[in-house]
Amino acid sequence: MPLRTLLIIPSFNELIYRRSKVKAGVPGSPPAAPAVLAGQLLAENIETRILDLNIHNAPILELQRVIGEFKPKLVGITFTTPLFATMKEIAENVRNLSPSAIIIGGGPHASAMPQETLASTELDIVVIGEGDFILPLVAKGSPLDQIPNLAYKTTDGIKITPRTDFVREMDSLAFPAWQLYDIQKYRSPRFMVRNNPAGWIETSRGCPFDCCYCNKSVFGRTFRPKSPEHVIIDMEHMLALGFKELHIVDDMFTTDVDRVKNICRMIINKGLKFTWATVTGIRVDRGDQEMFDLMAKAGCYRVYFGIESGNQQIINNIGKDISIGQVRNAVRMARTAGIETTGFFVLALPGDTEKTMQETIDLAVSLDLDFAKVSIMTPLPATRIYKQLEAQGRLKTKDWTMYNLYMPANQLYVHDNLDWDKVNIYFNRFYRRFYLRPSFIWKRFCKSLMAGTLISDIGYFVHTRW
Repeated sequence: MPLRTLLIIPSFNELIYRRSKVKAGVPGSPPAAPAVLAGQLLAENIETRILDLNIHNAPILELQRVIGEFKPKLVGITFTTPLFATMKEIAENVRNLSPSAIIIGGGPHASAMPQETLASTELDIVVIGEGDFILPLVAKGSPLDQIPNLAYKTTDGIKITPRTDFVREMDSLAFPAWQLYDIQKYRSPRFMVRNNPAGWIETSRGCPFDCCYCNKSVFGRTFRPKSPEHVIIDMEHMLALGFKELHIVDDMFTTDVDRVKNICRMIINKGLKFTWATVTGIRVDRGDQEMFDLMAKAGCYRVYFGIESGNQQIINNIGKDISIGQVRNAVRMARTAGIETTGFFVLALPGDTEKTMQETIDLAVSLDLDFAKVSIMTPLPATRIYKQLEAQGRLKTKDWTMYNLYMPANQLYVHDNLDWDKVNIYFNRFYRRFYLRPSFIWKRFCKSLMAGTLISDIGYFVHTRW
């Protein structure tokens, strides 16, 4: 009989966003990865539940309650690098509550550092890469040495099985098990969505580009899309379950521009009416005016662009392979289509100086984006920049809780040009210069008034640490 399986989502709000300037913009959507994995488990007739600790005020008490009630035999925990300590605490609690349960970990950190992850935690197994077809094999009791893409503990130490290719036929994946969430409990801030509840949808995996700070240990660099027809079925399924808005979370949604156009045409032709946005960012060199026009007509109201820096040499340093001219053109095309624009930026990139960070601020302001978000370059495990800093002896710590994109990195690594006091000055200056402009405040006031979000927007503004 397959093992009753519980998938746990560690709480990230308190640890990652508590002291961050972007805490007002924390998304409130049910996470996609556990839903995708649970869908595959259910398709294999494996009894499965999802426990999202983000929506509980007392996460450990809720964990204890669910373990006692559901009595799972297989417990999976998906986590990122800054959530390592949180995962470790959860695994220890699971071990104490259910000593015989098999505890399995997955996600970008586990995939990047499987042996180190197993050696220092109560995890029994780590999935390396995609777990869609691996987790059901574990749940069904297949011999671990015959399952690919695993690291696991034995009496002789840690064993690693051979790595197989990524999921190629994306249309073969089961529907994500969104029904395992109470989606009405999820609400995102009003300035982040137009219609709650919003759900994350995956239409492809893999990004063929090679930015130095990007961890590709789970999905790799090969672009693997779902067919437009399958994407539409996924969308209809989510809308039928009660989602009012969809947020695309692909590594790079617009890699294939013609595919994006076909998806939009199908949405239009089917008469589907819903709002959507590309929340994980798209590249400024992948798209044309027709694509943005079709996206707008199909219900897309906001695009997020990965811009990173306002200095061309810094962009070249990180391997982004875009130009500032392409940045301006993409923003212009989106605005022409009537789509709101958000820019993602990063400070303390390799080669950054005070001058180049100021150029990043100046570019963000000159683009007159609707929103802008800046983070501090964080060398996550398995990335090119992490390996480089480690080889050069410039990493200061492997306390993974400090690997937070939204917090100062002064105790994390030594930058090649900058001291961290200067970085923090420019980090604060970015937000003040962008959001405290009279032109931005007036534009946002008018939009908030028209959208009926003025009171909530004032609240977000007041509670942000400028």
